[in-house]
Amino acid sequence: MLVVCQEKAISWSVVTGALLLLAGCGSVPKPVRSGNFSASVNVPHRAVSGAASSHVAMAKVALSQAQIVGGTSTEITVNLTQPAPEDGMDVQLSSSDPNVVALPSVLRILPGQIGATVAVATSPVGADTRVAITALYKESIAGTSLSVITATKFPFAVAVNPSTVTVAPGQSGSTSITTTIASGYDHALDLSISNVPAGVSVTLTPPVIPAPGAGSALASIAVSTGAAPGNYSMKVKADQGPTARTAKLNLTVPSSTGPGASFQGCWIKQNGKRYQGVTVSVANSGTYPFNAILYSGTTCNPNDWADQFGFSQLLEFSSGFDWTFWFSDFAGQTDMSAFWYVGNSQSQCVNYASAPDC
Repeated sequence: MLVVCQEKAISWSVVTGALLLLAGCGSVPKPVRSGNFSASVNVPHRAVSGAASSHVAMAKVALSQAQIVGGTSTEITVNLTQPAPEDGMDVQLSSSDPNVVALPSVLRILPGQIGATVAVATSPVGADTRVAITALYKESIAGTSLSVITATKFPFAVAVNPSTVTVAPGQSGSTSITTTIASGYDHALDLSISNVPAGVSVTLTPPVIPAPGAGSALASIAVSTGAAPGNYSMKVKADQGPTARTAKLNLTVPSSTGPGASFQGCWIKQNGKRYQGVTVSVANSGTYPFNAILYSGTTCNPNDWADQFGFSQLLEFSSGFDWTFWFSDFAGQTDMSAFWYVGNSQSQCVNYASAPDC
């Protein structure tokens, strides 16, 4: 469903979520991918498809631009599965970083309308920033993310994929750091990470991207058993002398007690297509960070990152309910794999070449 520089979809069938994108780079920013998801609450102990409900619900959140320069404005459109009821409806909007993307708390959709559009302002940023945008109405939620970039153009750029990683105390994880260069650039780039929280160590392999400067490195993250739970924002820097570019690496360290989630990787069937999904059950009700990462290939290799949504957004889970989530950007592609996270619970690497139907 992805079209470069337009929106792509990431869907699920249960209350929850948030999503993804890429970074601009070089003297002219590269096209950005933007993800979209939608969801509705499942019936207790039974997974349902997202289209099963006859009630009006969130369909998607659409962007007029997937990437904009900080300090400029854009438009966001909230779409419904069917026209708003005769008394209209108020949709709650939220931004993961209101200092960068300011949203009205409520968007009014008039009776009989299938959606509504709102203009939003952004603030200048010192580093390219992804901001998750969500729309909530009763038991359904939808969302996307907007890439807000710096106004200054550089001869090289750095990106982190996935940009959000969840690692429980005593465990380890990894992500991929990629540098890209403009035509004619030919210098080695030194990589470094700052703002690393106590109890966390990050190792870069390799720590230097050799000339001409385009390449990738693996960031291995180890979290000690004594690390404090929380959401941490680290800064990844690529520099060459006086010139440097940065990107954010968000780390979520969940508490030692958590949802006790179980995961069943499976294929979702919807509108004649199949999507990489998962059914989640929790033993302990609560609000937990959610994250999902899709990889090309069947081994969950961090260098094969393909897609992401959730970004450790806090979501409410209830025991006795099954939750079904799915990516919808790579319909029918079996040569893929995924990790799914709820709080301190993590799925096994789901191999969609052999996963059953949900």
